[in-house]
Amino acid sequence: MKCNCKFNWNIVIAILLIVLLWVNIFALTKQSDDAWGIEIMKVWWKENWKMIKKIYESDYYISQQTQAIESTLQQFKQESEIADSTSSYTDADIADIVEDILATSTINGDKDARFTILEYTELLCPYCQRQALNGTVQSVLDKYPGEVNSVIRHYIIHGDSALNLAAGIECIGEINPDLYYDAIHKAFEAYPANMDILMNIATSLGVKEADLQTCIDNGAHKQSVEDMMNQWYQVFGIRGTPWYIVIDRESGKHQTFPWTYPADELIKAVESLKNS
Repeated sequence: MKCNCKFNWNIVIAILLIVLLWVNIFALTKQSDDAWGIEIMKVWWKENWKMIKKIYESDYYISQQTQAIESTLQQFKQESEIADSTSSYTDADIADIVEDILATSTINGDKDARFTILEYTELLCPYCQRQALNGTVQSVLDKYPGEVNSVIRHYIIHGDSALNLAAGIECIGEINPDLYYDAIHKAFEAYPANMDILMNIATSLGVKEADLQTCIDNGAHKQSVEDMMNQWYQVFGIRGTPWYIVIDRESGKHQTFPWTYPADELIKAVESLKNS
Protein backbone atom coordinates (compact mmCIF):
# COMPACT_ATOMS: atom_id res chain seq x y z
CA MET A 1 0.00 0.00 0.00
CA LYS A 2 1.38 3.36 -0.96
CA CYS A 3 1.75 5.96 1.86
CA ASN A 4 0.56 9.49 1.14
CA CYS A 5 2.51 10.87 4.13
CA LYS A 6 4.13 14.25 3.60
CA PHE A 7 7.46 15.11 5.14
CA ASN A 8 6.90 17.91 7.67
CA TRP A 9 9.87 20.28 7.59
CA ASN A 10 8.37 22.45 10.34
CA ILE A 11 8.78 19.60 12.84
CA VAL A 12 12.41 19.07 11.79
CA ILE A 13 13.19 22.77 12.16
CA ALA A 14 11.50 22.87 15.58
CA ILE A 15 13.57 19.88 16.76
CA LEU A 16 16.80 21.49 15.52
CA LEU A 17 15.96 24.74 17.33
CA ILE A 18 15.32 22.85 20.58
CA VAL A 19 18.64 21.01 20.22
CA LEU A 20 20.50 24.28 19.55
CA LEU A 21 18.83 25.88 22.57
CA TRP A 22 19.99 23.13 24.90
CA VAL A 23 23.47 23.20 23.39
CA ASN A 24 23.66 26.91 24.24
CA ILE A 25 22.40 26.26 27.76
CA PHE A 26 25.06 23.60 28.21
CA ALA A 27 27.77 25.89 26.85
CA LEU A 28 26.78 28.71 29.17
CA THR A 29 26.76 26.31 32.10
CA LYS A 30 30.27 25.15 31.30
CA GLN A 31 31.51 28.72 30.87
CA SER A 32 29.49 30.14 33.71
CA ASP A 33 32.49 31.82 35.33
CA ASP A 34 32.25 34.30 32.49
CA ALA A 35 30.30 37.35 33.66
CA TRP A 36 28.54 37.81 30.33
CA GLY A 37 27.33 34.21 30.37
CA ILE A 38 25.94 34.64 33.86
CA GLU A 39 24.04 37.77 32.92
CA ILE A 40 22.51 35.99 29.92
CA MET A 41 21.45 33.10 32.14
CA LYS A 42 19.62 35.49 34.45
CA VAL A 43 17.02 36.34 31.84
CA TRP A 44 16.08 32.74 31.21
CA TRP A 45 14.05 30.34 33.40
CA LYS A 46 13.81 30.35 37.17
CA GLU A 47 15.74 27.07 37.31
CA ASN A 48 18.86 28.97 36.35
CA TRP A 49 18.80 30.96 39.58
CA LYS A 50 19.95 27.95 41.59
CA MET A 51 22.86 27.54 39.24
CA ILE A 52 23.67 31.25 39.32
CA LYS A 53 23.54 31.34 43.12
CA LYS A 54 25.94 28.41 43.21
CA ILE A 55 28.31 30.23 40.85
CA TYR A 56 28.19 33.46 42.86
CA GLU A 57 29.02 31.57 46.03
CA SER A 58 31.83 29.51 44.50
CA ASP A 59 35.41 30.09 45.64
CA TYR A 60 36.51 30.62 42.05
CA TYR A 61 34.00 33.39 41.35
CA ILE A 62 34.68 35.13 44.67
CA SER A 63 38.42 34.95 43.97
CA GLN A 64 37.88 36.34 40.49
CA GLN A 65 35.88 39.30 41.74
CA THR A 66 38.34 39.94 44.58
CA GLN A 67 41.20 40.12 42.10
CA ALA A 68 39.26 42.58 39.95
CA ILE A 69 38.58 44.81 42.96
CA GLU A 70 42.21 44.65 44.10
CA SER A 71 43.39 45.53 40.59
CA THR A 72 41.12 48.57 40.51
CA LEU A 73 42.30 49.71 43.95
CA GLN A 74 45.91 49.30 42.85
CA GLN A 75 45.22 51.49 39.82
CA PHE A 76 43.71 54.18 42.06
CA LYS A 77 46.78 53.94 44.29
CA GLN A 78 49.12 54.43 41.34
CA GLU A 79 47.12 57.44 40.15
CA SER A 80 47.38 58.90 43.65
CA GLU A 81 51.14 58.29 43.76
CA ILE A 82 51.53 60.05 40.43
CA ALA A 83 49.58 63.03 41.73
CA ASP A 84 51.72 63.13 44.89
CA SER A 85 54.99 62.87 42.96
CA THR A 86 54.08 65.55 40.40
CA SER A 87 52.83 67.94 43.07
CA SER A 88 56.22 67.74 44.81
CA TYR A 89 57.89 69.71 41.97
CA THR A 90 57.88 73.48 42.37
CA ASP A 91 57.67 75.91 39.47
CA ALA A 92 61.40 76.57 39.90
CA ASP A 93 62.05 72.83 39.61
CA ILE A 94 60.02 72.70 36.41
CA ALA A 95 61.95 75.65 34.97
CA ASP A 96 65.25 73.86 35.64
CA ILE A 97 63.95 70.61 34.16
CA VAL A 98 62.87 72.36 30.96
CA GLU A 99 66.31 73.93 30.57
CA ASP A 100 67.88 70.48 30.87
CA ILE A 101 65.50 69.18 28.19
CA LEU A 102 66.25 72.04 25.81
CA ALA A 103 70.00 71.60 26.30
CA THR A 104 69.85 68.01 25.08
CA SER A 105 67.03 68.13 22.51
CA THR A 106 66.46 69.19 18.93
CA ILE A 107 64.41 72.38 19.26
CA ASN A 108 61.69 73.41 16.83
CA GLY A 109 61.70 77.21 16.73
CA ASP A 110 63.76 79.87 18.46
CA LYS A 111 65.95 78.30 21.16
CA ASP A 112 65.63 81.48 23.25
CA ALA A 113 61.82 81.63 23.15
CA ARG A 114 60.13 82.33 26.47
CA PHE A 115 57.57 79.54 26.12
CA THR A 116 58.18 75.88 25.36
CA ILE A 117 55.67 73.24 24.33
CA LEU A 118 56.69 69.72 25.31
CA GLU A 119 54.93 67.40 22.88
CA TYR A 120 54.72 63.81 24.07
CA THR A 121 54.03 61.66 21.05
CA GLU A 122 54.53 58.27 19.44
CA LEU A 123 54.96 57.46 15.76
CA LEU A 124 52.47 54.57 15.92
CA CYS A 125 49.80 56.56 17.77
CA PRO A 126 46.94 57.37 15.32
CA TYR A 127 45.82 60.38 17.38
CA CYS A 128 49.38 61.74 17.39
CA GLN A 129 49.47 61.34 13.62
CA ARG A 130 46.27 63.33 13.25
CA GLN A 131 47.56 66.09 15.51
CA ALA A 132 50.89 66.23 13.67
CA LEU A 133 49.42 66.32 10.18
CA ASN A 134 46.91 68.95 11.32
CA GLY A 135 49.88 71.08 12.37
CA THR A 136 48.59 71.57 15.92
CA VAL A 137 51.87 72.59 17.53
CA GLN A 138 53.34 74.21 14.43
CA SER A 139 50.38 76.57 14.17
CA VAL A 140 51.14 77.83 17.70
CA LEU A 141 54.77 78.43 16.76
CA ASP A 142 53.67 80.25 13.61
CA LYS A 143 51.39 82.53 15.66
CA TYR A 144 54.18 83.40 18.11
CA PRO A 145 57.43 83.55 16.11
CA GLY A 146 60.39 83.94 18.46
CA GLU A 147 58.15 83.56 21.53
CA VAL A 148 57.28 79.84 21.50
CA ASN A 149 59.35 76.79 20.66
CA SER A 150 58.62 73.09 20.94
CA VAL A 151 60.37 69.83 21.67
CA ILE A 152 59.34 66.28 20.80
CA ARG A 153 59.38 63.82 23.68
CA HIS A 154 58.79 60.15 22.94
CA TYR A 155 56.31 58.18 25.01
CA ILE A 156 55.98 54.57 23.93
CA ILE A 157 52.56 52.88 23.90
CA HIS A 158 52.88 50.30 21.13
CA GLY A 159 55.88 48.27 22.30
CA ASP A 160 59.19 47.58 20.61
CA SER A 161 58.06 48.64 17.14
CA ALA A 162 57.36 52.16 18.38
CA LEU A 163 60.49 52.18 20.55
CA ASN A 164 62.70 51.26 17.60
CA LEU A 165 61.12 53.98 15.46
CA ALA A 166 61.69 56.57 18.19
CA ALA A 167 65.34 55.52 18.53
CA GLY A 168 65.73 55.71 14.74
CA ILE A 169 64.30 59.24 14.68
CA GLU A 170 66.72 60.28 17.43
CA CYS A 171 69.56 58.85 15.35
CA ILE A 172 68.49 60.96 12.37
CA GLY A 173 68.51 63.99 14.66
CA GLU A 174 71.99 63.12 15.87
CA ILE A 175 73.32 62.75 12.32
CA ASN A 176 71.67 65.93 11.05
CA PRO A 177 69.49 67.97 13.45
CA ASP A 178 68.07 69.98 10.54
CA LEU A 179 66.32 66.83 9.27
CA TYR A 180 64.81 65.79 12.60
CA TYR A 181 61.34 67.33 12.31
CA ASP A 182 61.10 66.63 8.58
CA ALA A 183 61.75 62.95 9.32
CA ILE A 184 59.05 62.89 12.01
CA HIS A 185 56.52 64.53 9.70
CA LYS A 186 57.29 62.09 6.87
CA ALA A 187 57.03 59.14 9.28
CA PHE A 188 53.54 60.30 10.28
CA GLU A 189 52.64 60.73 6.61
CA ALA A 190 53.67 57.09 6.06
CA TYR A 191 51.63 55.87 9.05
CA PRO A 192 51.95 53.19 10.23
CA ALA A 193 55.69 53.38 9.66
CA ASN A 194 58.23 50.62 10.26
CA MET A 195 62.02 50.53 10.26
CA ASP A 196 62.25 49.89 6.51
CA ILE A 197 60.03 52.89 5.83
CA LEU A 198 62.06 55.01 8.25
CA MET A 199 65.28 53.98 6.51
CA ASN A 200 63.80 55.03 3.16
CA ILE A 201 62.71 58.36 4.64
CA ALA A 202 66.18 58.95 6.03
CA THR A 203 67.95 58.20 2.75
CA SER A 204 65.47 60.36 0.83
CA LEU A 205 66.47 63.23 3.13
CA GLY A 206 70.15 62.64 2.47
CA VAL A 207 71.15 60.49 5.46
CA LYS A 208 73.52 57.68 4.61
CA GLU A 209 72.00 54.29 5.32
CA ALA A 210 75.24 52.97 6.83
CA ASP A 211 75.47 55.91 9.25
CA LEU A 212 71.90 55.47 10.40
CA GLN A 213 72.27 51.71 10.83
CA THR A 214 75.45 52.18 12.88
CA CYS A 215 73.66 54.61 15.21
CA ILE A 216 70.66 52.29 15.57
CA ASP A 217 72.87 49.27 16.29
CA ASN A 218 74.66 51.24 18.98
CA GLY A 219 71.44 51.23 21.04
CA ALA A 220 72.19 54.44 22.92
CA HIS A 221 69.08 56.25 21.71
CA LYS A 222 66.86 53.30 22.51
CA GLN A 223 68.01 53.57 26.10
CA SER A 224 67.60 57.36 26.09
CA VAL A 225 63.97 57.00 24.96
CA GLU A 226 63.27 54.55 27.79
CA ASP A 227 64.94 56.90 30.28
CA MET A 228 62.88 59.76 28.88
CA MET A 229 59.65 57.90 29.55
CA ASN A 230 60.53 56.94 33.11
CA GLN A 231 61.60 60.45 34.04
CA TRP A 232 58.63 62.34 32.68
CA TYR A 233 56.12 59.86 33.98
CA GLN A 234 57.31 60.89 37.43
CA VAL A 235 57.67 64.63 36.77
CA PHE A 236 54.52 65.37 34.78
CA GLY A 237 52.44 62.21 35.23
CA ILE A 238 52.55 61.50 31.50
CA ARG A 239 50.70 58.27 30.80
CA GLY A 240 49.46 58.52 27.25
CA THR A 241 49.80 60.24 23.90
CA PRO A 242 49.40 62.82 22.61
CA TRP A 243 50.16 64.94 25.67
CA TYR A 244 51.16 68.61 25.68
CA ILE A 245 52.73 70.78 28.35
CA VAL A 246 52.99 74.53 27.75
CA ILE A 247 55.67 76.02 30.00
CA ASP A 248 56.79 79.55 30.81
CA ARG A 249 60.58 79.18 31.01
CA GLU A 250 60.90 82.32 33.11
CA SER A 251 58.62 81.23 35.92
CA GLY A 252 58.25 77.47 35.46
CA LYS A 253 54.47 77.85 35.48
CA HIS A 254 52.82 75.44 33.09
CA GLN A 255 49.56 74.02 31.80
CA THR A 256 49.00 70.40 30.82
CA PHE A 257 46.85 69.11 27.97
CA PRO A 258 46.39 65.34 27.79
CA TRP A 259 44.88 63.92 24.62
CA THR A 260 43.93 65.64 21.34
CA TYR A 261 43.54 69.31 22.15
CA PRO A 262 43.24 71.78 19.25
CA ALA A 263 45.80 74.51 18.68
CA ASP A 264 43.38 77.13 20.04
CA GLU A 265 43.63 75.61 23.51
CA LEU A 266 47.42 75.73 23.45
CA ILE A 267 47.24 79.34 22.29
CA LYS A 268 44.95 80.16 25.22
CA ALA A 269 47.53 78.60 27.52
CA VAL A 270 50.30 80.79 26.13
CA GLU A 271 48.14 83.90 26.63
CA SER A 272 47.21 82.81 30.14
CA LEU A 273 50.84 82.24 31.11
CA LYS A 274 51.82 85.56 29.59
CA ASN A 275 49.40 87.34 31.90
CA SER A 276 49.99 85.28 35.04
